[in-house]
Amino acid sequence: MAFMVFKRCVAAFLMAVALYNWAELIGLAGTGRFDLVSSNERIVEVVLAVAYPAAAAGLWFGVGWGLVLWAIGAAVEMFLVGAAAALVGIHVLLFGLYAAFWIYLAFIRRR
Repeated sequence: MAFMVFKRCVAAFLMAVALYNWAELIGLAGTGRFDLVSSNERIVEVVLAVAYPAAAAGLWFGVGWGLVLWAIGAAVEMFLVGAAAALVGIHVLLFGLYAAFWIYLAFIRRR
């Protein structure tokens, strides 16, 4: 039961992140228009805008691929911050939440 509540909390968080990614895509987040950013940034924004809602749906319904999509999206985002921090910016709160979720996931799976 606790694991399902955890996955649903993560799903709600991922949906909020996905909505922010979509706001960036259509220019509501103040980061500039989609057609004016670099092609690398466009690819990342589109991949995350598609992966995060799918991961949120998968986590909400309790299927295994939701966790996999979330891991892939988080890994892509963390890799980009390490490789090109100027391109994507550093979202300390976001990565702190990812780390907290993964640590909690490791402990809750052991029970």
